[in-house]
Amino acid sequence: MKEAQNRVEKELGQWLKREQRFKELFSFSLGENRVFLREKLKYYRAVSNRYRDIANREEKLTLRMVREERRALEKELYPNLLMRLTYKVFSRIAQKGMVIRNLGRQTTGDRQLRESLRKLGFPEVSVQSIHKGKEALTLPVSYYVGENKRMEIDLSVRSDSKGQYRLEGIKAILHQDGKPDRSKGHYFKLDRENPITSKQVYNLLSGRSTVIGNGQNKHWTQLDLNDRNTQGNYRIKRFYPGYGYDLEKTLRQLPIKELKCPQQTRQLIQDLRMGEQREVMLIHGNKQKQITIEANPQFKSLNLYNEKGKKIHLREALKGKIRKRTGVRNNVGLRKDIANEDRIRIKRI
Repeated sequence: MKEAQNRVEKELGQWLKREQRFKELFSFSLGENRVFLREKLKYYRAVSNRYRDIANREEKLTLRMVREERRALEKELYPNLLMRLTYKVFSRIAQKGMVIRNLGRQTTGDRQLRESLRKLGFPEVSVQSIHKGKEALTLPVSYYVGENKRMEIDLSVRSDSKGQYRLEGIKAILHQDGKPDRSKGHYFKLDRENPITSKQVYNLLSGRSTVIGNGQNKHWTQLDLNDRNTQGNYRIKRFYPGYGYDLEKTLRQLPIKELKCPQQTRQLIQDLRMGEQREVMLIHGNKQKQITIEANPQFKSLNLYNEKGKKIHLREALKGKIRKRTGVRNNVGLRKDIANEDRIRIKRI
């Protein structure tokens, strides 16, 4: 079994290196210099406070040795008992002040973490489980994304020395009620170059493609839901700009009504890049029909679905019951009391 690292010993080693550098720089004896001894005592006290509540067995033994060393330094610096007691009182007051400042930083860190998760689209989560000395933890989240679809997510969070918390990864499982064999799970490792939202996580587990990354690192990503690695994660397909998938150009090859409006075009492209499915209106001559589309970067195309969710080809989409663009409802008969030019507006099946 691998021996646990002694963090206290590591910090004391850092001080010894510092002390060795000072011995080489200065000609006077460090062991007799009160400024240096006070700094050493302060360092030892900080190490003791830092690991007092989280030390393992080996570290606790090292901390006992540190305490003996501190007592020896205190007697040397403050030989008078009253002065020594005064020093200890003021040290405890200073320590309480540091605890209060750390709590303030933790509160700020909690707020920043909640704000970060909110921007990524995750529901409100409790971060009260973040305690002093706890560098890493997991925040569970569960919510429905449809009538019978549920996301179960574990957010991996880590804190730094300044009390700032950052999201390191997302373990997500998409469940379908009543069909446990159809559950899909994947661990998404996060960094500043590859942020990902809750909506993108859901779309990827649903088999769709989405754009992730910043700047030159932006690329289309898709999970291969038929291929897992040894960790149980799906193989990731990545399609960078050099692959040649132009979403807008591909869209304009179809007679899509929404492309006539610049604002609707921008929103359509944005949604598809997020991995969303979008309902659009196909125009064929003076007729139109509603279908659902999604991006397919691997084949540099779009996937088309009919009203029943069945995948179809464009030729099939333009067949069947297509209504005129007048918006007149189905099954409206011709009225004899209206003019001929108005009768043309009646929809035909």
